Amino acid sequence: MTKYDYYNREERAICAHLFRLLHEKLDYKSESPLGHFIEVLSKSNLTFKNGNSTLTNLRFDNISIFSEASIIRDAYQNAKPDTYPFMDDLTKIIMKQEKVSDCRLYSELPKPLNNGKQTHPKQIRQKATSEGIQLNESESRVYGAMQGMFNAKPDLVITIDNILLVCEAKHTESFDKEQLKRTWNIAEVWATLLYKDIGFSEPPIYTLFKLGGATFKPDINWTSISQIADKTYNENDRTRIAIKAGAELLKRQRLE
Repeated sequence: MTKYDYYNREERAICAHLFRLLHEKLDYKSESPLGHFIEVLSKSNLTFKNGNSTLTNLRFDNISIFSEASIIRDAYQNAKPDTYPFMDDLTKIIMKQEKVSDCRLYSELPKPLNNGKQTHPKQIRQKATSEGIQLNESESRVYGAMQGMFNAKPDLVITIDNILLVCEAKHTESFDKEQLKRTWNIAEVWATLLYKDIGFSEPPIYTLFKLGGATFKPDINWTSISQIADKTYNENDRTRIAIKAGAELLKRQRLE
């Protein structure tokens, strides 16, 4: 390990080690690192959507773990060349989230806004301005929110049984309300429009959980993750060392 490893504040780095940790010993189910992670998380007061659930008595079926997930962006790419059905469905969901009705669907927008070769969905509002195309207030909100969805990459996504767990992770930073709201909206799109693409046969129950320094009142903190790593790896393992270093950095900064 380098000196930098002990003061690295980049959440992507520590989340990469967490991604590895959660894949260990999955055959052990509830006794795996993922099982211990879920056990800690089950003690938080999580809000579930699309139904009622808890994180107890799980079967540990249908397990997938995704890092830096860009499912909406990649689903759009996968839908080519005929993206209108997917993009219209996505627009309808965002209209509901933004509580607006007077918004043209993607397929109804004037060219070049709905031409993927000329305008990427994350550029619609910007291209409308540069091309002198008028969007009403509702359309500006919807396609602005769409831009945020295409740019966002939730840090960690876990599927287990019929549950979708979406993580907003921070290391030394606090949580941002707008970012959390956007991540909730992204999770809704995944759970209602793209659930088959991530291994569900029907829309899953879903929730958002926060991972970060204890000071910021997360649902699970990095000290808990470090304790799981200690039980999983020997003392010379780089993931165990990196996660412990991350937790100790938070303690030095009085964030843990």
